[in-house]
Amino acid sequence: MSRRHFLSTLLVSLLTLIMAGYAMAASDPVKTGGRFIMNNHFGEVVTDQDFSGKFMLIYFGYTFCPDVCPTSLQTMTHALNLMEKDAKYVQPLFVTVDPKRDTITVMREYVSAFHPSLIGLTGSKAALDSITSKYRVKYEKVSESGAINDDYLVDHTAAVLLMGPSGEYLRRYPYDTLADEMASSMNKYIKELIVK
Repeated sequence: MSRRHFLSTLLVSLLTLIMAGYAMAASDPVKTGGRFIMNNHFGEVVTDQDFSGKFMLIYFGYTFCPDVCPTSLQTMTHALNLMEKDAKYVQPLFVTVDPKRDTITVMREYVSAFHPSLIGLTGSKAALDSITSKYRVKYEKVSESGAINDDYLVDHTAAVLLMGPSGEYLRRYPYDTLADEMASSMNKYIKELIVK
């Protein structure tokens, strides 16, 4: 497979996942969310219950992602900065879909480049498959023909999820959502569900 063909295939796959995010945002009959147990970027075991009472703003990606992941995390960071004092009600989470390469040390260094409250989550393949299934996120390892060792990319759902303070699903923000739109939306939910 040529590099051009590989990149074209990867782009088509990514666009498919982005469109799937749009479809799920418009119609979401199946429960999204649930219990999880992972390790944070300090090596501590955490569960969804550790974030009870806060909105969880969750992005699934990986540190070797060339552009989509850092762009999405920057959008989350900018949105939280725009929210000012209301950002205290939101816990941003970055869940890796590449636990083989995204060790605790790698995650700790990576998340430090974004919002100071961002928590990176990693864990075993079983833990990852459990959380991605519950949160309706898809991911798939993609290797170019002839690639060796850790030279691969990961196709994944390119959307940010917002969960409510009781763990309830609220909405998905598609990849191209602007930071001010995300911030405005979260402020609205905060006023409805927390600030009376």
